[in-house]
Parts: sequence; structure tokens; C-alpha cells
Amino acid sequence: MTSSTARVRIGCIVPAAGMSRRMGHPKATLPFGGSTVVGTVVRALLEAGSGEILVVTRGELVVQLDLPHDRRVTVALNDDAESEMIDSVRIGLSVLLSRIVEDGCGPRESSAINNRRSTVEDRPLQPASGGILVVPADMPAVTADSYRKCFDAFRLDPGRIVIAACRGRRGHPVIFPISLAPNLDRLTGGLKELVDANSACVALVETNDPGVLRDVDTLADYECLDPKS
Repeated sequence: MTSSTARVRIGCIVPAAGMSRRMGHPKATLPFGGSTVVGTVVRALLEAGSGEILVVTRGELVVQLDLPHDRRVTVALNDDAESEMIDSVRIGLSVLLSRIVEDGCGPRESSAINNRRSTVEDRPLQPASGGILVVPADMPAVTADSYRKCFDAFRLDPGRIVIAACRGRRGHPVIFPISLAPNLDRLTGGLKELVDANSACVALVETNDPGVLRDVDTLADYECLDPKS
């Protein structure tokens, strides 16, 4: 990796505020791999060399998440029980954008930040080389190597939307250029709508990792996960 690609900043958002109605229990807090489902996601991101990671969750869940004590990890709050995942992404994006534009801004100590239903349209546009990675909190089987492959692919061509794939099937994470951030306020169908509207600049990254396709929606999904996968 060249010095110029290494300077491409990628912020990570992990939406973990869902009500988990199909599971009947907050799935982000379920035990997995010696931690929790979301704790495993965050640790894989850290192992992959992530910079700033923002976990967006409900206040009542924070102490149950077993997040690592790492200065790169921050918590933002979304306590709206009726919100969708894209709302948590917007909250996370608003926080990350406000930090990225600060000169000399470094990673923050882990803390909880209260956020209203934020919009990003009025934020200053960032350099085209910046990116935002989004991975749902219920995908603990994604390996650190898969995250690295996606980071590397985006840094080589930071104008593209990078999507992890396994045997040609799209999964997560997704990394999109910060220049597309204002579009999130107009989305009604989640990140898929952003991807579909910009299909010409989508790059699939083959990971050979089934974990990029495996989310946890039901108890059966959870019981089928292999913590060593």
C-alpha cells in the first residue's frame, strides 16, 4: 500500500439500535466468540486496522455490549424505538463528518453521545478520498481479513462503492465515498437504494468468506453461527 492510499480515511459505523423483534431479544448483546455479537464485530474491525469506529445503539443496551476499551471506539445513542437502521447510519455519519472536518482530529475516548435524528446534508463535503464503512451489528462472522480486503480495495479507488462478496453474492460491509453522504437524507429504502442509484461505480470485493453473507435475524440464525468461522 502506498503512502497516499494509506492516508485515505475510512470511518466505521456499526448500527446496533434495532429492537430485534424477530429474535425476541436484543441480538447485539447475545454471547458470541468470547464476547457479544456486536463486541465481536468491533474487535474484528480493530484487528483489521480500523481507525474510528462508531457504534450506534440504545442507551439501555450500552453496558451489555461488551465493547473493547479502545480509544478508536465510540458510542452514539439512538433511542428511537421506531427508527430504522438507516436512521442509525445517519446519526453515525453526522458524528463522523463533524470529526473528520476538524483539523488534527484524532480518535476519541470511548463515550456515549446523544444524537437527535440527524441530517447530513448541511455538513461540509469531505475530500473525495474519504469513505464510510457500514456493517450491521448482527454480522459477527465477518473476518478481519475480509475487512482488510475491503479497506484496501476502497483505498485503491476511493471514488467507488465497495461491497464485500462471497462467491459473487453481495454482503457486508459496504464502504461508500463521503462525497455521497448528502444522498443519505433522501433515502427511503436504506443503503441498498444508494448502491442501486450508483450501480456504475460499485466494486465487489471477493472475500471467499461466508460470514459476509450471514446476519442474525432469528434464533435459528444465531444457533447456526460458528464462533470460529
